[in-house]
Amino acid sequence: MGMKTILVTEEVHTKLAHLGLKSETYNDIIARLIEAYERMYFEELTDEEADYYDERIRHFENGDYTGTRKVDLNPIKKIVLKYVMNFLRI
Repeated sequence: MGMKTILVTEEVHTKLAHLGLKSETYNDIIARLIEAYERMYFEELTDEEADYYDERIRHFENGDYTGTRKVDLNPIKKIVLKYVMNFLRI
């Protein structure tokens, strides 16, 4: 597989170095970050799950919030941020 050179700022270089283990190359670090991003944002749904969410979206778009309730997401955000920082070894 061929190699490419990319330019990064000193700040990005330092952050990448802190995210990696001594045994990891910058390629390894970037690949791990991409994998984490893809898992977080591109998780595939089953056909049944997709149908369910499509139906729920149609309800929400029509102002029907039946079966939902308001929740405070701040505690959840803190937990997720801790998890992500631990995963990325920040």
